[in-house]
Amino acid sequence: MRNVIQISEAASLALHGMGILAMCGGRVSVQEIAEKTGASEAHLSKVFQRLSRAGLVNSMRGPKGGFALARPAEEITLLEIFTAIEGDPRPEACLLSKGRCIFNDCLFGDLIPEINRRFLDHLSQKTLATIVPPAK
Repeated sequence: MRNVIQISEAASLALHGMGILAMCGGRVSVQEIAEKTGASEAHLSKVFQRLSRAGLVNSMRGPKGGFALARPAEEITLLEIFTAIEGDPRPEACLLSKGRCIFNDCLFGDLIPEINRRFLDHLSQKTLATIVPPAK
């Protein structure tokens, strides 16, 4: 059975990868994150480049290189991570990506805007520090 609610693989990798950085408390290589998530290093590299451009991670090159959080885990919300990958969310978004429903009323009523609102509220209220155990 498929999940009803889905986010992009890139957003999921960003959220999980940032959680890994917060758990480890220091520099982590793309290879280590790939091993923990089962994702390709190439895809993770692209995701982390976007997170770097958004100012959420610092990148270090070289044999001992990798990524580290640019700010304390307490200061990075899940919404910031999501937005760095997906852009600004539109809570009123239609499942058909239309500006206006072809029906008089949306088939789902207020359900879709409510789910979107709750999802965005959750992301904005959670920081990396609230979702991961302290660094070892």
